[in-house]
Amino acid sequence: MEGLDAIPVIVGRSPHARILAMTGPQTPSCDELKERGAHGCVSSESGVGELLKRLEDLFPELPPIRATENQPVALRSSVDEILSLLVHEMQAPLSVIEGFSLSLQLAVERSDDNAILETSQGMRRAGASLRALIRSFAEVGAMESGVLSLNLRDAQMVQLVNLTIEDLATLAASHTIVIDASDDFVAEIDSIRIRQILTNLITNAVKFSPRRSEIAIKVLRDDESAHISVADQGPGIPPHSQPELFQKFSRLGATGSGTGLGLYLSRGIARAHGGDLTCDSTAGEGATFTLSVPLKQEAGAREL
Repeated sequence: MEGLDAIPVIVGRSPHARILAMTGPQTPSCDELKERGAHGCVSSESGVGELLKRLEDLFPELPPIRATENQPVALRSSVDEILSLLVHEMQAPLSVIEGFSLSLQLAVERSDDNAILETSQGMRRAGASLRALIRSFAEVGAMESGVLSLNLRDAQMVQLVNLTIEDLATLAASHTIVIDASDDFVAEIDSIRIRQILTNLITNAVKFSPRRSEIAIKVLRDDESAHISVADQGPGIPPHSQPELFQKFSRLGATGSGTGLGLYLSRGIARAHGGDLTCDSTAGEGATFTLSVPLKQEAGAREL
């Protein structure tokens, strides 16, 4: 299926999807692409700045990541670095969507309802991955620009941890998750962003520890802060590598998918709350990551 033909199929199956089409010498005009259902388009010869503008147009709910001439040179360079990697990382989910588009066409031609359902679900998952990828890069840009906003509300911390574990039940089915928590208590946090951190920590624990091993999660509090730790039984992290853990794009030699932004962004979110994210690990004995956030935020703690 040609990309032009795939657009109305995607619109039909996922009416809430937002489609950014790329034009080139052999492709139809932007107006024709929009008539087919695309929400925007960008030339294959456009620079990163133009791509950023189009992405911001399509995803206005995400924080802006535009660098300006008044920002420090190092920050503009960092944003350019992020965007360059974004362009690279987008290729994989886009290739998956293209492959599913062809499979969907074949399934439609065969009137195979099960295959149509499975393929459309696969396209939706790939689209969700692409959206999450864009969001992570946007949030890093916002964090480094000092405009990472927090939507602070009182939240039940043990309940929040349990909901996060439930959402990851399928992904973590290969492991045993044990939670140790006292009575529930309230903290003033941005629940969505704290769950984002917990999702990253639990996902990493699953990824880097043996199947059927235990992941231990503790939820504690003291007079001023909430503390959530996630401990795995993986190979651990050597002392010489630990300083790199929370650096941008650091993957410590890991292979497979990933941008190396998860822990960097998670620590930034924790510190935006006035807390921190730390790691305690001994090679061969697993790793324990601990998220700490104040129970009550100081006035004005809405931006990093």
